[in-house]
Amino acid sequence: MARNKRDSTDEVKELDLTPIMNMVVILIPLLLLSMVFLEVGVINITAPKLSVGPSTPTEIEEPDKKLNLTVAVGAKGFEIGATGAILPQKAGCPVPGPTICLLKQNVDVAAKFQRSRELLSAGNIAEGEVLMKEALEAYNWVELYNSIARIKNEYKDETVIKISADPDVPYAAIVRVMDVTRFRLEKDTYSKSSEFWTAGYKKVGSQQEELFPDPVLAVAQ
Repeated sequence: MARNKRDSTDEVKELDLTPIMNMVVILIPLLLLSMVFLEVGVINITAPKLSVGPSTPTEIEEPDKKLNLTVAVGAKGFEIGATGAILPQKAGCPVPGPTICLLKQNVDVAAKFQRSRELLSAGNIAEGEVLMKEALEAYNWVELYNSIARIKNEYKDETVIKISADPDVPYAAIVRVMDVTRFRLEKDTYSKSSEFWTAGYKKVGSQQEELFPDPVLAVAQ
């Protein structure tokens, strides 16, 4: 007579998740510490506006008493205008030319900008950025800051600066103009580029002292 076998069922053991939870608790802080946070700087600007001219005779007869500071960026340097007139050229600049000529006058800035755009469009980011940097370094940023600081000392209540550029000038140059003219540094005048680029900002209390913090993009004419 065959012996009846009893059906036996294996007991299902519960998984021990403690080691996994311990590992997760350790990994989360490590992942957070290894993250790189990207800082995004934002500059509030005003876009250019087109106008058909004054709408009333009063606006025509009333003189413009504002500074109306304008910086135009071209392939030959910076042209600075204020109160309806263009500031005279700095000593040593070729005539005719902009108010502040290039620091490195032997550099073909327009050609470098053009070649940089071509390389960036083709995906050659590294070489394109090198050419862009070389073109930007040809400008006399130190003299631009010195001039803007002197103007600010005479027009302390003005905060608006209009910025325009030639069509072939990249936006990177316009952004750097905003950076240079936005805050006052430790000194109002610099003679060496190395001293200028390493200088700290002048503080008013806990805030950085401003030069012209309200940029307006203007249409070059």
